[in-house]
Amino acid sequence: MNKQTVKILKYLFFLALAMGLMYLAFKSVNLDYFIAGLRSVNYWLVALSVIIGIAGYVFRVLRWKILIDSLGYNISPKNVYNATMIGYLANFTIPRIGEIIRCSALKKTDRIDFEKTLGTVIVERCYDFFFLILFLIFVIAIRFNIFGTFVSEKIYQPLIDKISTIPVLLIIISIFVACLTVFFIFLIRKRISKIIKGLLSGLKTGIQMKNRKKFLFYTILIYLCYWLTGFLVLKSLSVTSSLNAMDALFLFVVGAFGWVIPAQGGFGSYHILVALGLGVYGISYEDGIVVATIAHESQVIFMILLGFVSLIMFLMFCKKNKKTDTEV
Repeated sequence: MNKQTVKILKYLFFLALAMGLMYLAFKSVNLDYFIAGLRSVNYWLVALSVIIGIAGYVFRVLRWKILIDSLGYNISPKNVYNATMIGYLANFTIPRIGEIIRCSALKKTDRIDFEKTLGTVIVERCYDFFFLILFLIFVIAIRFNIFGTFVSEKIYQPLIDKISTIPVLLIIISIFVACLTVFFIFLIRKRISKIIKGLLSGLKTGIQMKNRKKFLFYTILIYLCYWLTGFLVLKSLSVTSSLNAMDALFLFVVGAFGWVIPAQGGFGSYHILVALGLGVYGISYEDGIVVATIAHESQVIFMILLGFVSLIMFLMFCKKNKKTDTEV
């Protein structure tokens, strides 16, 4: 089985997963009610949330550049931005492939070792995970009753009920994931030594990075943007307009796990978790799906558009460089 076939199979698998989750999310939703909900939205607030979301992308670019600078490179913020947005775009094909794609893009534009930049991405993800855990602990402490109800009634009990009825499917999925892992290790076995050295070099930036305070400042701004986008979406619908900033933080944490689930672009998983999360406030599942759709799709549409613009700029840059190299 060649690499192209493997890529196609992976794409089809994750596409099927996303489509399955979207089906589960929307199967009990009345279409007329859903459309009426979309028409009742204050789209000026949604537009403001999109602008703040884009600002979050910029802060993420500036934060990643700090890690790259710590490797001894001084590259254009434009190239870092394009690589980042292309990575976001790639995540809509195969989940998490964007982290690899953006490192590959910088290797192409600035000749930075792939393994080193991948190490900086891991550093980023470690910080992101740490902050997410902090928010999770904070939400549990402040909204213990609500969070406990959500986990118990919306996640734990339904999961236990499902597991008791589909053990064979779970076994098949586990075997499939294990086979994919073994196959991936087999593919990269010849490059493991180089990868480890590059990763260690990149990971050192987490300890030796320049401008650590600025890095943490950008991280705070990133999550502030995430929180504000969700808060504005809640305020854009009458059914959730009474929810406050802490409620928005709770839903941000819940929704974040929807993005973590390996479905393309968080499709389905995000919608289900946010709708269930709103359920603890007495908001119906159908209204929750409307909120989740506005919050998710408003960001996704611009993420894809900006990703395509960056992809075009990247291809133009590569074409120009290829022409220059040929002339030389």
